[in-house]
Amino acid sequence: MNPEELFDKLIKNKISQDEFERLLEGMEDEDILARYEIFLQSQFEKEVEVHFSDENEPSTDQQSKLTISKKYTPKKKQKISKKGRNNFPAAAVLVLFVGLVFSVLFIVSQTNFDDSNNISKTTITPEQITKTTPKGRKFRMTLEDGSFIHMNSVSKITYPNKFDDEEREIEIIGEAYFDINRDESRPFKIKVKDYSVEVLGTSFNVQAYEDEDDFSVTVESGTVKVMLDKEGKNTTILEKNQKLVFNPETNLTEIMDVDPDIDLSWRKGILKFNSTPIAKVEKILERWYGIDLVIDREIYKKAFTGTHQNENLKSVIESLTYATRTKYIVKGNSIIIKN
Repeated sequence: MNPEELFDKLIKNKISQDEFERLLEGMEDEDILARYEIFLQSQFEKEVEVHFSDENEPSTDQQSKLTISKKYTPKKKQKISKKGRNNFPAAAVLVLFVGLVFSVLFIVSQTNFDDSNNISKTTITPEQITKTTPKGRKFRMTLEDGSFIHMNSVSKITYPNKFDDEEREIEIIGEAYFDINRDESRPFKIKVKDYSVEVLGTSFNVQAYEDEDDFSVTVESGTVKVMLDKEGKNTTILEKNQKLVFNPETNLTEIMDVDPDIDLSWRKGILKFNSTPIAKVEKILERWYGIDLVIDREIYKKAFTGTHQNENLKSVIESLTYATRTKYIVKGNSIIIKN
């Protein structure tokens, strides 16, 4: 396999450990390193051609996706023509080779950057890949087996560079929607805190934030096996339109029939609250908008009901304070709500 094929596999997250080690060995050969530079430069130019044109200026989000390092920063209101593309410094391309993890994944295929709101941090080792989403951001991706994952804000997913022949296993903290490509010979397993979820091929939502006790699984299609202990003694099978909520503090498990669209509304930019405790609302809004909320403790006794579709923060906060008969002030990146 030639160097370009190895690098292409790395970019597409399809490289095996042996292939990854061969790629690293090639970095010590100046001739191969030069071929890597040419290959990466061509990939970079393709990205520029997709995102920039003579008629359109790059948006802030587009600039963030195409920024290689602090050495290269698109100038404000700068137009880049096809004729001028070759003026990009080749040295900037080499920055991508620094470190074992190859931060080259700024140009990972558009399965990883499929809309302007998607920003995630990627870390790679020879064995696994970890992606994290910050506050106020969501992220969509497709694994090498064809399974689709949509990560909510403040979430982390870790998965192998390549699944083995017996099973597909990943780990997640936070919230994510899964649409798993069916493979009866290789079950898909998700490790979540002290729990695990196993499926063959189905779509469902998992929520397990580090700062919240509750763990929940909502099934949109198919069936899902949920194991609430490491020994597999406390196991539940969920079917379509069912939701499991487990609280480790009380050791109580609740299974209910639901409309999955309610739990999946976050994927469409919709915030839905139905007599939701203010403490829960606070965490959701902080993750959703990337802000800090400071709420008087006595307000935690209240609950909030409302639906907000792609609304700005000001509208949501005004709706919240009106419904709870409170008021708010803004200080920097913090919003203080009090009676």
